[in-house]
Amino acid sequence: MLQFSWPTTGNENRLAELENDLASGKISHAYLFAGPAEVGKFTAAKFFAQLLICENRACGECPDCKLIRANIHPNLTLVGDLWIEGVNEDLDLLARKSNFNQTQRMKNPKAKTNTIRIDDLREILSRVNHATASWNVFVLHEIERLNREATNFFLKTLEEPPPRTVFILTTNNLPLLLPTIVSRCRVLNFGNVSPTAIDAQIRAKFPDLSEAERSRVVNFAMGKPIRADKLAADPTVFREFKEYFEQLKNLVEKPSVSEKLAFAERVSANNAETQKFLEAFAYFLRGFLLTRAKNPVANSRYSTKKLVELIRELDSTRELIGHNVNSRLAVENLLLQI
Repeated sequence: MLQFSWPTTGNENRLAELENDLASGKISHAYLFAGPAEVGKFTAAKFFAQLLICENRACGECPDCKLIRANIHPNLTLVGDLWIEGVNEDLDLLARKSNFNQTQRMKNPKAKTNTIRIDDLREILSRVNHATASWNVFVLHEIERLNREATNFFLKTLEEPPPRTVFILTTNNLPLLLPTIVSRCRVLNFGNVSPTAIDAQIRAKFPDLSEAERSRVVNFAMGKPIRADKLAADPTVFREFKEYFEQLKNLVEKPSVSEKLAFAERVSANNAETQKFLEAFAYFLRGFLLTRAKNPVANSRYSTKKLVELIRELDSTRELIGHNVNSRLAVENLLLQI
């Protein structure tokens, strides 16, 4: 049983470990929350920071908690969304996830990607020696966005952090991180959340949804509570996911080489789309495997052996893309195995 009311769903064992650190007073200088996207790592990181900074353990009422809620606490640096020319230029929206000065990204050369550059990191770490009687906490979301120069610069701070400074890092792709980064952190592995837990979350937050709508939200969420909230709150997001799944379903059930190549070109346009496809494809394969397990003679064009082979191909594709192999070629190769 958790002591605090975490604003997340699932991964209770990981949260209990953090609560144990608080109770024992043995706070690590660096944590690394690793796991799939949209399972609540950033939300958990920010709440853990609040537990550290607030003398009353995230009471929600004190000046510290109010400043944290507004993302303007001087002892909490958040690195979430980044300014990107032509993509993320709304400073008010950026302020919901990040509170460090990003003006350096707007100067020539203007930032055109989601990469955290060394100039960004210098700005972020400029607050690392901020004198405070409380904890000074830095939450860096998706630390794999650091380029090599920024990573090497960050390592120096991780090796000799100032007293009462805590770094809480998150990653969606642990193998991409340098071992020297990982070895200096306490790693907590977060995972996808059970459909039952997500169903309870949606029931509580969106009581007006019908049972059929809630069921589809849980289905499309694929174990990701953050995604479930987006699907339930925004009909446009839900419609886009529904159309996406229908396209993927048609691709799997009615294979066509030309359609596969066209689909591969579209989903490899950027990393976010590629990761979305890989997750959705994994979900489809899992569904086929469950069907075969429940009914070995079920009418399916995929044998259990073929499904296992496809899962291995999927894992290999993820690894290749993680090592910067051409995403389009990797996805094309995977789809041609169907």
